[in-house]
Order: sequence, then C-alpha cells, then structure tokens
Amino acid sequence: MMSIQPLLSVRSAPVEAMGLHFPNPIGLAAGFDRTGEHAPSPLASGFGHVEIGTINSEAGLATPLRHSANGARLGINIGSLRPGLDDLVIEDFEMRLRQAAPFADYVVANLTAPAMQRSGNSPGVDQLMRRLSKVRDEISEARGSRTPLLVKLDGGAIGDPIPAAVTAACVYGLDGIVLVSDRLRRIEEISNHMAALTLISVGGIQTAADIRARLVAGASLVQIHRAFADGGKQLLFRMLAEL
Repeated sequence: MMSIQPLLSVRSAPVEAMGLHFPNPIGLAAGFDRTGEHAPSPLASGFGHVEIGTINSEAGLATPLRHSANGARLGINIGSLRPGLDDLVIEDFEMRLRQAAPFADYVVANLTAPAMQRSGNSPGVDQLMRRLSKVRDEISEARGSRTPLLVKLDGGAIGDPIPAAVTAACVYGLDGIVLVSDRLRRIEEISNHMAALTLISVGGIQTAADIRARLVAGASLVQIHRAFADGGKQLLFRMLAEL
C-alpha cells in the first residue's frame, strides 16, 4: 500500500507564483479534462494545480466547478475554433476569458493550435495580448482580486527568435507563460527573456529528475500529462516523494 508520506512531502515544498500559493510545483496539463467535469478528482490527488480545457464554443465549462480543499489551484485554458488570430478570434478569446474568470485561479490563452493556424508568432498576437490584458484588469477590478493571465505556446528550436507572444506578454503585463518544450537550453533562453513573468514548463516530463531540471532552467511550476495518464497517482506520489 502506498504510504501517505509523499503527500506530506508535498506540503513541505510550496511555490508562490503570480500572487498565488501552490501546494507543490507539479500540475496536470490541459487536455486531460477538457470541460472540468472530472476536475474534483485530480484536484484531490496531490497536484499543486490542475489546468482544464481547452474550452471553446463547443467544449464549455462543466458546472458547478469546485475548488480543492487541499489548496490545489484550478487553471482554465481558453481558445477558439476559428483559424488564425483575426478580430473574430480575438473576440472568441475575450468571451472565453470572461466565461472562465469567475471559476479560475488563473486563465491561459492557448496558442498551441497548429491545426487552427495559430502559434506564438501568429499575426495578431500583439493585439490579442493587449486586448486580453485589458479585459483581465477589468475583471480583476470588478472581482476585487487579480485573476492571473498566461499564454501557452510552443518553445520552438534552440536559437530561434523569441516568440512574439513572449515579448507581447511582457509588454502588456501578463502574468506568465506555459511553455511547451523539452529542450532545457530553449527553456533557459525564453526564461531569461521573461523578466518577472512566471514560467510553467510542460512537455516530456517523466521523472522527478526531469522536474528538477526544468526548475533549474527557470520554471517555477511544471505540468505533466502523458506520464500521469500512464502512471496515475502512483507516479505522481513517487515524483513528489523524490522531490
């Protein structure tokens, strides 16, 4: 039988990021639960945060969404079913942000959508970041508390120019980047360009050693997906114990 000691170890290594308290650095990446229907289970499994989505006009939010009693944070990933980043797509993102904010501890605008001709370098990225940051501020003022806003993008190859969305996120005061990359040097490159923004690393993480390497490279938090799908809670507990 698995000891409860791994969970006790989790609580000894919290993370402060984006003005939020995370019980530990390991999160569940978006895509595992698209609507939040199953969110209560992973939120109670030992994760420090769980990101649901991507929500769009077809995949909406399951209600009611309940937060975890153990302090795990709930992130909501938003997107659009239209291609590109024209005005209509930006309106879709704004609508999803307004829909998600009342339930989310943080919201992520997803630009990892090659099938939708959308990336961190798409024309319109600057307008999207400017629009969403303004809406984030309006929502935060109305709620009386800040709702962190992040953008998710692919890191690209080592030595490539820094994605335009990273620069725009810094300019318009977003709170962080969810970076899809398993290249440590690339993670370092982008981390060094991000100033005070929080970096969440996702992609290719299988072990506690992988997590430590991402944290050393500049990440504050990490996310797993395939590893949890294959190994379940036992793998998560082992990672937490080894950290």
